[in-house]
Formats: sequence, structure tokens, C-alpha cells
Amino acid sequence: MRRATLAAALALLAWPAEAHWEFTRWGMTEQQVIAASRGQLRLLPPQERRPVPSARMEYRVGGEFRSGALRLTVALAFDARNGGLVCVSARGEASQAAALRQRLIRNFGQPLERGQDPGTGMESFVWDRPDEINLDLTPGQPVIMLHCSRGT
Repeated sequence: MRRATLAAALALLAWPAEAHWEFTRWGMTEQQVIAASRGQLRLLPPQERRPVPSARMEYRVGGEFRSGALRLTVALAFDARNGGLVCVSARGEASQAAALRQRLIRNFGQPLERGQDPGTGMESFVWDRPDEINLDLTPGQPVIMLHCSRGT
């Protein structure tokens, strides 16, 4: 029993501890996210906001995320009940695929699942710890990522 507890504790220490998305933290308000972005993100006007009723969230902040050579158009969703940040959607040029995949692996470890559609060549990667992340890479198509807090 004692060895099992020790093994579990060591496994947790080996797990990447970083959660959240880049400069944000889950639960932040729109204003906190915009301030943390240092000018990269802006509040979306009402006509550009996208509600997702089934997930009880709404995309209210967006912009371009830049880090080194990585460039992504991002939209950030906030919980419709408490207003806190819960998800980030990102889209980038196909040329950004390798850089984004490597960044996710560096920050969150190897994906839990990998899949490939032989017909389209689309590769999908899924992480479920510490956050829920889906990354879809299709040759010649924009890279798509959805990164949400666990349980969203």
C-alpha cells in the first residue's frame, strides 16, 4: 500500500504541472485576459460574439496570439453562468502545425491519443490532463486547436 501511494505521488510529480492557456488562467474575467495579453487580444463587439448554448459559454474575446514564429487567430470563451474563462479556440496557417504541436507537447507532455484519417490525412491529437486539448492537423488546411479547462 505504501509503495502504491509513493508510486502515485511520483507519477503526479512527473506529470506536466502547467495548466491553463499561455498567459491566461481559467476563471479570469474578460478584462483580466485582455490585460494579461498585453495588447494581443480585444473584447469582441456584440455582433462578433459566438454563444455555444450546449456548453453554456460564449466567445467574447479574440485576437492574434504571437510567440516567436507562432501566429494564431484565437477566440476565448467565457462561462455563461459565472463569466470566467473556460476555453480557447485557435486557428493558424497550415505552416504553423508543427510549431503548435511541439509547443503543446513541450507544455503538456505527449498526447493521450493520436489518430489519422487515411482518406484526408488529418491527424488528431488529444490531451486530457491537466486540461482538455484537441489539435487537428490536415495537410494544406488551417491548423485547429480547442483548449478547455477540465470538465468544460
